[in-house]
Amino acid sequence: MEISELIRQFAERFDVEIPEIADDAVAFDVDGMPFFVKRVANEGESEYLVVAADLGEPPPERLEKLYQVLLDAGHNFAVAGGGVFARNPHDGHIWLESREALSSLDVEAALAKVKSLGEAAVNWRDVIREYREGTPVSGPGPQDGGPGGEVVAGFMQV
Repeated sequence: MEISELIRQFAERFDVEIPEIADDAVAFDVDGMPFFVKRVANEGESEYLVVAADLGEPPPERLEKLYQVLLDAGHNFAVAGGGVFARNPHDGHIWLESREALSSLDVEAALAKVKSLGEAAVNWRDVIREYREGTPVSGPGPQDGGPGGEVVAGFMQV
Protein backbone atom coordinates (compact mmCIF):
# COMPACT_ATOMS: atom_id res chain seq x y z
CA MET A 1 0.00 0.00 0.00
CA GLU A 2 1.35 3.39 -0.97
CA ILE A 3 1.02 6.18 1.61
CA SER A 4 -0.14 8.57 -1.14
CA GLU A 5 -3.05 6.26 -2.00
CA LEU A 6 -3.99 5.94 1.67
CA ILE A 7 -3.96 9.72 2.09
CA ARG A 8 -5.96 10.26 -1.11
CA GLN A 9 -8.65 7.84 0.05
CA PHE A 10 -8.52 9.28 3.57
CA ALA A 11 -9.18 12.79 2.23
CA GLU A 12 -11.95 11.55 -0.04
CA ARG A 13 -13.64 9.47 2.66
CA PHE A 14 -13.58 12.17 5.34
CA ASP A 15 -14.09 15.09 2.93
CA VAL A 16 -10.93 16.94 3.88
CA GLU A 17 -8.33 18.65 1.74
CA ILE A 18 -5.47 16.33 0.85
CA PRO A 19 -2.65 17.21 3.23
CA GLU A 20 0.88 17.65 1.93
CA ILE A 21 2.90 14.45 2.07
CA ALA A 22 6.50 14.98 3.17
CA ASP A 23 8.91 12.11 3.83
CA ASP A 24 6.05 9.58 3.62
CA ALA A 25 4.18 11.41 6.38
CA VAL A 26 1.24 13.76 6.77
CA ALA A 27 0.38 16.00 9.65
CA PHE A 28 -3.01 17.51 10.27
CA ASP A 29 -5.05 19.12 13.00
CA VAL A 30 -7.86 17.24 14.70
CA ASP A 31 -9.89 19.60 16.84
CA GLY A 32 -6.75 21.52 17.83
CA MET A 33 -4.64 18.39 18.35
CA PRO A 34 -1.58 17.50 16.22
CA PHE A 35 -2.18 14.16 14.47
CA PHE A 36 0.25 12.26 12.24
CA VAL A 37 0.17 9.36 9.80
CA LYS A 38 3.55 8.10 8.57
CA ARG A 39 5.07 5.21 6.66
CA VAL A 40 8.21 4.04 8.44
CA ALA A 41 10.70 1.86 6.64
CA ASN A 42 13.99 0.98 8.26
CA GLU A 43 16.63 -0.57 6.05
CA GLY A 44 16.29 -4.34 6.05
CA GLU A 45 13.15 -4.30 8.20
CA SER A 46 9.43 -4.37 7.58
CA GLU A 47 7.50 -1.24 6.68
CA TYR A 48 5.02 0.13 9.18
CA LEU A 49 2.12 2.54 9.27
CA VAL A 50 2.51 4.79 12.31
CA VAL A 51 -0.48 6.78 13.55
CA ALA A 52 0.18 9.19 16.40
CA ALA A 53 -1.53 12.03 18.26
CA ASP A 54 -0.05 14.59 20.64
CA LEU A 55 -2.43 14.60 23.62
CA GLY A 56 -0.69 17.52 25.29
CA GLU A 57 1.22 18.36 28.42
CA PRO A 58 0.28 16.44 31.56
CA PRO A 59 -0.36 18.26 34.83
CA PRO A 60 2.66 18.14 37.19
CA GLU A 61 0.49 18.29 40.31
CA ARG A 62 -1.75 15.36 39.27
CA LEU A 63 0.81 13.42 37.29
CA GLU A 64 0.85 10.25 39.39
CA LYS A 65 -2.93 9.83 39.20
CA LEU A 66 -2.98 10.56 35.46
CA TYR A 67 -0.19 8.05 34.79
CA GLN A 68 -2.12 5.43 36.74
CA VAL A 69 -5.24 6.09 34.62
CA LEU A 70 -3.20 5.93 31.40
CA LEU A 71 -1.50 2.69 32.42
CA ASP A 72 -4.84 1.17 33.40
CA ALA A 73 -6.31 2.19 30.04
CA GLY A 74 -3.36 0.71 28.19
CA HIS A 75 -3.86 -2.69 29.81
CA ASN A 76 -4.90 -5.05 27.02
CA PHE A 77 -5.23 -1.94 24.82
CA ALA A 78 -8.48 -1.08 26.61
CA VAL A 79 -10.04 2.18 25.38
CA ALA A 80 -6.81 3.25 23.67
CA GLY A 81 -7.99 2.73 20.10
CA GLY A 82 -5.54 -0.13 19.70
CA GLY A 83 -2.66 2.20 20.48
CA VAL A 84 -0.20 2.68 23.29
CA PHE A 85 0.49 5.71 25.46
CA ALA A 86 3.94 7.24 25.40
CA ARG A 87 5.72 10.26 26.85
CA ASN A 88 7.87 12.44 24.59
CA PRO A 89 11.11 12.87 26.56
CA HIS A 90 11.84 16.22 24.87
CA ASP A 91 8.72 18.15 25.86
CA GLY A 92 6.94 15.81 28.30
CA HIS A 93 3.78 15.59 26.19
CA ILE A 94 1.68 12.44 26.29
CA TRP A 95 1.15 10.69 22.95
CA LEU A 96 -1.19 7.97 21.77
CA GLU A 97 0.55 5.94 19.07
CA SER A 98 0.01 2.87 16.96
CA ARG A 99 2.31 0.92 14.64
CA GLU A 100 1.02 -1.71 12.23
CA ALA A 101 2.92 -3.72 9.63
CA LEU A 102 1.96 -2.35 6.21
CA SER A 103 1.98 -5.89 4.84
CA SER A 104 -1.01 -6.71 7.05
CA LEU A 105 -3.08 -3.67 6.02
CA ASP A 106 -5.18 -2.76 3.05
CA VAL A 107 -6.55 0.75 2.64
CA GLU A 108 -9.79 -0.05 4.49
CA ALA A 109 -7.95 -1.51 7.49
CA ALA A 110 -5.56 1.46 7.54
CA LEU A 111 -8.45 3.95 7.46
CA ALA A 112 -10.16 2.06 10.29
CA LYS A 113 -6.92 2.24 12.33
CA VAL A 114 -6.65 6.01 11.80
CA LYS A 115 -10.31 6.51 12.74
CA SER A 116 -10.11 4.31 15.85
CA LEU A 117 -6.94 5.91 17.15
CA GLY A 118 -8.29 9.37 16.34
CA GLU A 119 -11.47 8.84 18.33
CA ALA A 120 -9.53 7.56 21.33
CA ALA A 121 -7.02 10.42 21.04
CA VAL A 122 -9.72 13.11 21.12
CA ASN A 123 -11.20 11.55 24.26
CA TRP A 124 -7.86 11.15 26.03
CA ARG A 125 -6.73 14.65 25.06
CA ASP A 126 -9.84 15.95 26.85
CA VAL A 127 -9.15 13.78 29.92
CA ILE A 128 -5.58 15.11 30.13
CA ARG A 129 -6.89 18.67 29.74
CA GLU A 130 -9.31 18.09 32.63
CA TYR A 131 -6.50 16.79 34.82
CA ARG A 132 -4.32 19.77 33.86
CA GLU A 133 -7.07 22.30 34.58
CA GLY A 134 -7.93 20.65 37.90
CA THR A 135 -11.54 20.06 36.92
CA PRO A 136 -13.27 16.81 37.74
CA VAL A 137 -12.76 14.18 35.09
CA SER A 138 -16.15 13.82 33.45
CA GLY A 139 -17.84 10.65 32.36
CA PRO A 140 -16.84 7.06 32.91
CA GLY A 141 -13.25 6.00 33.40
CA PRO A 142 -11.40 3.31 31.48
CA GLN A 143 -12.95 0.56 33.56
CA ASP A 144 -16.43 1.82 32.58
CA GLY A 145 -15.90 1.77 28.83
CA GLY A 146 -14.13 4.99 27.98
CA PRO A 147 -12.33 8.12 29.08
CA GLY A 148 -14.29 11.30 29.46
CA GLY A 149 -17.53 9.84 28.12
CA GLU A 150 -18.59 8.58 24.73
CA VAL A 151 -16.67 8.82 21.48
CA VAL A 152 -16.71 12.32 20.05
CA ALA A 153 -19.32 12.16 17.28
CA GLY A 154 -17.59 14.61 14.96
CA PHE A 155 -14.25 12.85 14.51
CA MET A 156 -13.96 11.34 11.05
CA GLN A 157 -17.44 9.93 10.82
CA VAL A 158 -17.92 7.59 7.88
